[in-house]
Amino acid sequence: MGDIYYAIAMAGLGRRFTEAGFSRPKYMLEAAGRTLFEHSVLSLPLELSAKIFFIALKEHEKEFGLRRFLEKKLAPVLSPKAWELALLDAPTRGQAETVLAIRALVPPGGGLAIYNIDTCFSSPTLAARLADPAARRDGVIGAFKLGGRDPKWSFARLDAGGAVAETAEKVQLSDNALTGFYHFSRAADFFETAAQAVRGGEATLGEYYVAPLYNKLIASGRRFVLDTAGTLVPLGTPEDVAAFTARSGEGRPR
Repeated sequence: MGDIYYAIAMAGLGRRFTEAGFSRPKYMLEAAGRTLFEHSVLSLPLELSAKIFFIALKEHEKEFGLRRFLEKKLAPVLSPKAWELALLDAPTRGQAETVLAIRALVPPGGGLAIYNIDTCFSSPTLAARLADPAARRDGVIGAFKLGGRDPKWSFARLDAGGAVAETAEKVQLSDNALTGFYHFSRAADFFETAAQAVRGGEATLGEYYVAPLYNKLIASGRRFVLDTAGTLVPLGTPEDVAAFTARSGEGRPR
């Protein structure tokens, strides 16, 4: 067992998928032989986890049997004691606010890794970097090299020494786009900064994103590093999933 507490934020309504005619939550859709949930979560080095929290909506448990879904999909890779389902009454105003819901369940001094259920990546270096206190410094941010201009992503700019100097949401600071994997060596760094941002109404484009929170921590002297993935597959929109499905030679996502 590792020392990282994972927070998987899956409490969105997925309106774009609903509008495209899908009735189930997007993470339950199947593409290329697996659900989007599996493609995303199995990207992670789960062997480093102390506990995995899946943060979702009560209505998805009531309408779609979310707990049973998780039990079935996680049984081959995790024991029932390795994970926990946290249910929210309603959608939040962004991923940072969603993860704040489990603050009381995570030791402040433990590591915290935040991820989503609509991105799939592969990194040959992430597990080793996370396991090495010297290499991970105050936290590791997942990234990939983006060719050209596409400001829909989160981004990070590095300083001359290779540490993260600045992060931004929907502003292309560099070719280091972010995968959505956000790690903090001390969970308290995230929870305190996120709570301050929510109290102060410091939203970005109307939402409380995780990426911009790193800037306050960097300003206070924290040092973060990037881990660059070898491959990344976005699964956040019906168009993304259709493209992924087409590349696999299958028909429409189910």
